[in-house]
Amino acid sequence: MQVLLEWSDSTPNHVPLTIWIEPKEWTWAAVDDTTVIQAQDMLDDLEQEINSAWPEEKIITPDNVRGEHPDLSTAVTTTGWPLLDSSRGKAIFVLLGGGDLRTDYHSKFPNLENATMFTMSVENTPESAIFSNTNPIGDAEEIQALVEAGYIVRSRADDAEGGEADTNETERRDKAIEIGAHSISTDYPTQVDGIEYWLDLNVRCNPISAPIDCSDDAIE
Repeated sequence: MQVLLEWSDSTPNHVPLTIWIEPKEWTWAAVDDTTVIQAQDMLDDLEQEINSAWPEEKIITPDNVRGEHPDLSTAVTTTGWPLLDSSRGKAIFVLLGGGDLRTDYHSKFPNLENATMFTMSVENTPESAIFSNTNPIGDAEEIQALVEAGYIVRSRADDAEGGEADTNETERRDKAIEIGAHSISTDYPTQVDGIEYWLDLNVRCNPISAPIDCSDDAIE
């Protein structure tokens, strides 16, 4: 995070960075008391680590987005997210974890009040703001509907098994862009010897939710 912060400070007009924090699955499946305590300690450590490394004024938090609304879902589907001009130079932290880990974080921060991180959303819950759906082809209509409603959606350009890279297949990538996924993850962010496939994406206007006068140059 220190490297990211140095880059952010040297590039103060950058669009918001989305930083995904991904604890691994061993915390989700275990049920013994010791593991539960370790998971709770880990969440506390994550909060402290982020807040010690990243200035508060450079974080877009759930409280910033909720404003005077009763919950995040209402805020993003009515008022919407903070405007780009007021969000440049900042970061959004997202807890990329579900199940008990997500539940435990919400128990620490009901309604995500005073929380540093957003969580992976579950439909029809008041804390919904940022969704993760890695199947832009099979779930295209669902993802586009979330984008149209005002939510942020993360998807993937390639699967974790490397199928797209092996055959230089771009259908998943192209579909993720077409349906308006805001954050598109890849295992191939740069060229690799012997593999033709890689993902080269710049910041651009969202094809689903951007206003008609949006231009890629203005965003960049």
